[in-house]
Amino acid sequence: MKDIDWTAWFYTILLIVVFREGAVAITKVFNHPELGNLVGLMSLLATLLIWRRFRKISNRLIDTNNKIMKESAFAFLPICAGSLIMLVHLGKEIPVFLFVLTLSTLLPLWIYAKMAKRWL
Repeated sequence: MKDIDWTAWFYTILLIVVFREGAVAITKVFNHPELGNLVGLMSLLATLLIWRRFRKISNRLIDTNNKIMKESAFAFLPICAGSLIMLVHLGKEIPVFLFVLTLSTLLPLWIYAKMAKRWL
């Protein structure tokens, strides 16, 4: 059985949390804290791309990130349930909501996949 690299886990999660919370703080200044997650994700990806240009990204970081991505799939179940409840109350605004939901989910995932395939 493979040992867990707790140091890599700690620093990977710390990196994600710092970027996310920093982005939320910045977007609060502009009165749009709801964009914090997206801004945090994009800034973390940009930082990793710049880092990758000059130095190699640690295999420990990549392995830990892969494990987090695999295990975090269950985090979407409560989001799906909340979206279903929201859909019931939207009425005539459902098409716009579904368009925004689809675009804001698929576009970042597609961009992330393209970037990961090419540069990571």
